[in-house]
Amino acid sequence: MSRADLVVVGDGPVGLSTAFALAESGLSCLVAPVAGADEALSMPAGVEATAPRVAWRQDRLLNALQARSRRLWLDWMVRLAQETGVDLGYSRIGLLLVGEVAESAPETLMPGWEWVMPVSCEPRLSCAEIHGLFGAGFSQVRHDRLVHSLRLALRTRGVPLLDEQRVSRIEITGNVAPALQLDDGTSLQADAVILAAEDDNAQLLFESGLDELELPEARAHHLLFNPGSRLLNHVVSSDELLLLPQPDGRLLAVDTGPADRYGSSDEALDMLLTQVGNRLPALSRFDLQRHWLAPLPGPAGGRPMLGLYPHLRNLWINAGHYRNGLDIAPAMGELLAEHLQGGPGFPELGVTLRQRN
Repeated sequence: MSRADLVVVGDGPVGLSTAFALAESGLSCLVAPVAGADEALSMPAGVEATAPRVAWRQDRLLNALQARSRRLWLDWMVRLAQETGVDLGYSRIGLLLVGEVAESAPETLMPGWEWVMPVSCEPRLSCAEIHGLFGAGFSQVRHDRLVHSLRLALRTRGVPLLDEQRVSRIEITGNVAPALQLDDGTSLQADAVILAAEDDNAQLLFESGLDELELPEARAHHLLFNPGSRLLNHVVSSDELLLLPQPDGRLLAVDTGPADRYGSSDEALDMLLTQVGNRLPALSRFDLQRHWLAPLPGPAGGRPMLGLYPHLRNLWINAGHYRNGLDIAPAMGELLAEHLQGGPGFPELGVTLRQRN
């Protein structure tokens, strides 16, 4: 295929959700993956890293996007399961907050939260904290299954997905992006391009000679353990550490402090192993499966971006999800579809570029 109306660049949860929202609105689109994806930043197969939602620590805009996405997901998940037969692995896993993140909660708790004793909620935890906050409504779906289901649903709707070809560069002519260069040397013409490639946005913009987006480069140390059975029943979050039990019994620990506070990767690993062992002593008996540095889940102190790339009239940016795509991607995709069909814009989500040194 050499031409498309709308090309969504990125075939992860954000890109596929964007394409699904466009298709649901009756817009014609095509999905293309990015060439040269950074495997060092990717999650191991089957590992989930959905970011916890703590509304009182987020701004109004992000809370509104999450609320809109949750309403959409209730509909999307039912229809995706019915149409594709794929079990998305949906579970209400619950979220336990300890430490300052719990103490910062408003005096009048928001609906769905209750004060608990952390060790009564998670007996294997080692907690100096007497009180914690528990939210039973925190839920997850399996990312790999979601991606598979969205791909099937898009094909059912007649949306082409490129599998053998990948986007290596965005062609720019004047104030227009008329085509995409593919890694096999061919060109794909497009009326409009939507860049929704998550962690690979920066590399593709660089290869295209375009300035980077002004997004925080928050990286976090990730540690994956394989104890063989679940040590935690719920996601546990503090200001320093995020513990995410996996569907297969593994456990992912994410350091939520500044990654550059360590002198070296070895120092970081030693400190984090101690930190994880202090919080969950039972984990100290099991070997570490993998340690890597990758984007921090959640908004990471930034804001999502949705809008035209400055000075270009047909290159759209859908970015700033920070592995939080399952939380806000449906709302972002629906907002874009509405705007492309004549609806209002979204100035609060405007695209800004990083200042050159």
